[in-house]
Amino acid sequence: MLVKGTLSFPTLFTPKVAKGATESKYSVTVLFPPTDPQVAQIEAAVNTAKSDTYPSGFPAGTDCCWMPYDDKYRGKDYYDQRFSGWWALSCNAKENDKPAVVDANHVDIIDPSKVYSGCIAEVHLGISGYTKGRGGIGGWLNGVKYSGEEGSMGRLDGKPNVDQMFGGSADASAPAAPAAPAAPATHATHAAPAAPAAPAAPAPVHQMTAKAAGATYEQFMAQDGWTDELLISEGYMLPPGGAPLAFQ
Repeated sequence: MLVKGTLSFPTLFTPKVAKGATESKYSVTVLFPPTDPQVAQIEAAVNTAKSDTYPSGFPAGTDCCWMPYDDKYRGKDYYDQRFSGWWALSCNAKENDKPAVVDANHVDIIDPSKVYSGCIAEVHLGISGYTKGRGGIGGWLNGVKYSGEEGSMGRLDGKPNVDQMFGGSADASAPAAPAAPAAPATHATHAAPAAPAAPAAPAPVHQMTAKAAGATYEQFMAQDGWTDELLISEGYMLPPGGAPLAFQ
């Protein structure tokens, strides 16, 4: 049987011993809203397993992998009122029978953090009865395919996702590149040189101002039309010693 729902308490990468159990197992519980059409399909599969294994009637107190969420979790610390009325399907696999865990492209997932409580996944499992111990109806886990979706209730393990943690903010440590100096108003046809990635220190006799935005004297002079007089008059360069240059 293949079902798709919200995962709860996935233990898919390292088997654990559940409370009251003696064996380490892989396990996961899948949650379904009451309006999900899969509820009727799972219910039918469970009823078939009950009648096949217990033709005289399903004994009271016998375990079952399929039950209302409220019956399974109410009264426990991790009970979530938002899931009241939902259904829970639990399944597991033995320690020597690790289930497949893949992404939407059927590539094995190695990082356990990728499959968390609250994510949406497809789960392949079998449902059948057993008489060992107290007996019951069990879900036998074969594999999980993570869809890349998050359920409507968000993460159930309390951890924020990347957008919640960082909000998509830009790297504030990256300095903005200086703007290239504008061409002088009286010489609009002359393009201003681009600001360099790492401008060289200006020569003492050609001290550029802040208006030059990091461009050097040599870069200005490499453009047609710029002269010392024009650089000073437009405010891109200081005159030597604070006094105007003597121009021919």
